[in-house]
Amino acid sequence: MFDSSLGFQLIQIRRNKYNIHESFIKELIYKFYSHNSRCCIKYIVSVKEYPNRLLTLDYYPKIKLTPKINSADSIQDLRYRTLTKQNAFSSIGGTILDIMVDVRQRFNINTWGFVAANLLYETNNENNKRYQISKEILRRSFKERYTVFGNRRNSVIFVIPVEREKEHIKIVKSYEKIFAETN
Repeated sequence: MFDSSLGFQLIQIRRNKYNIHESFIKELIYKFYSHNSRCCIKYIVSVKEYPNRLLTLDYYPKIKLTPKINSADSIQDLRYRTLTKQNAFSSIGGTILDIMVDVRQRFNINTWGFVAANLLYETNNENNKRYQISKEILRRSFKERYTVFGNRRNSVIFVIPVEREKEHIKIVKSYEKIFAETN
């Protein structure tokens, strides 16, 4: 299902020198393009490394968005709410998984934490389909040498290597702080 991957490129490694609101050490920025019959959409993937060798990953289509004049939303908020309607998650998902493998090979960091965001009509995390699907995809993709588990209450998914399994309580507490500062 995710055997097709799009070509991606690491375009920037940004150190966190001036952002005092987030505790990440560095941010790896990747890009890739998704083509269909009507258009070509550029995707940006942001992988942030935190203390204790913890990683988060966000991706979004880079399209021109303009907030409404009287809106409280900023451009940063709108980019994560965009649905592409491309029906191409298999190639996008395969590319994201390949980027995760690339980070592990290049930087030898392999502990991940994800938050599956709710859509407007999803009133709680119990009916969040992205959480359920993402957790199952990660569990199947990283079944060897990794433990994949989640917390359905707040739609958080963890991918932890078996050699760090004894630290899982400490890792989960660290991710709680990370997700509190980014949300």
